[in-house]
Amino acid sequence: MKSKLLLIVTLFVFVSLFFIIPNKYSSMLPVFQLVEKPTVVSKGSHGKTITIDLTFGKEDMEVFLKGLEAPYPHFFISNDWIDRSPALIQIMREKSIPISLLGQEGSKYIDDPSLFKKEIDQFEQSVGEVPLWFRTKDYEFPIELQKTAWKYEVNLLSSSKYWVEGIQKIKLENGDILSIPLHQEERMDIKQLSQLLKSDSFLSIEQNIFGLTTKSKTIPE
Repeated sequence: MKSKLLLIVTLFVFVSLFFIIPNKYSSMLPVFQLVEKPTVVSKGSHGKTITIDLTFGKEDMEVFLKGLEAPYPHFFISNDWIDRSPALIQIMREKSIPISLLGQEGSKYIDDPSLFKKEIDQFEQSVGEVPLWFRTKDYEFPIELQKTAWKYEVNLLSSSKYWVEGIQKIKLENGDILSIPLHQEERMDIKQLSQLLKSDSFLSIEQNIFGLTTKSKTIPE
């Protein structure tokens, strides 16, 4: 009798958890879509994150990438750089360095509504997967772009702080997402960047936002 009662109680608890847990954690969506509606993420709450906007550099980037150690910064890379640097993309993929897409100025996605899909397709063809995150070069995210990104299940990321030339020391607070430019016309010194990455403990975008580790093709668990 006691065994049967214990079995019934166990089954009841299991069934209860089965129905309760999904409702309680309904906001935890699959990794391809980390928000519940069209929006732009710009800040987390669980740590500090470094992201790098990359459109220029080859020899110095090869040395930097080969010497880069985990935890890695999250790279937002233009399609043009990806197409020019297949060998460096291969290094990043072999090391599981997270890669997402850096697009064009936000206004261009209003002028050409099909531009976003074209860029996503180009990225997928070159890198082998759809980017989990997307960022415009000027950090402008028109509502039209937000709706399009939502449709194609790509998350939009801005930042809470942006590096500018002349800053000697960057002060980051809990939840900050820092952007580092590596462009031809605006560029952080690679040695300074390497020192910054070693100066603190940094989290992935997902860990910073949710306080957990998500599984994706570019960020190993």
